[in-house]
Amino acid sequence: MIWSKRIVAIINWLPFCSALLLVIMVGCASGKDAPKTSAAPFQLIWANVEPWVSGTSDGPSGMRLKFELSPPSAPVRFKSLCYMQQSAPVVKRPNSPDEFSVSYTSHSSSSQLQVEPCAAPDFWQSETNQPDQAVLIYEIDGVENYFVIKDIVLKPIMAYPGRQ
Repeated sequence: MIWSKRIVAIINWLPFCSALLLVIMVGCASGKDAPKTSAAPFQLIWANVEPWVSGTSDGPSGMRLKFELSPPSAPVRFKSLCYMQQSAPVVKRPNSPDEFSVSYTSHSSSSQLQVEPCAAPDFWQSETNQPDQAVLIYEIDGVENYFVIKDIVLKPIMAYPGRQ
């Protein structure tokens, strides 16, 4: 009699336990595709962008984005920076190991120019379309990570002299 009551109690709880197990499994499986929100091993010190134009009407123009990061606490490989829906490689400045620059150039006279689209996933696209934000793509141990650079200061346009 006692065993039959226990078996009936287990059978009554079985649908609830099965549903709970299913919810846990679905949650764990969908969590694999969620973006990584772990803290970056560095911090942003400052960032600015300076648009520039050449002195000729058919000459190139572009933007140069510069930023400084605190020294990383882990080995990091900086891949590219997405800014205003464009992607370009990150270049370490020669005399300043924690300063980086990224150049975006366009040629008004060249119909062959193809802007490299942003390499960040779709859920970062809103950050790459803001004039005061960019997404830095970097690797740690072969895993790609993303860092949003905020509060980019827009400097005045710089005009280079034209041909004489």
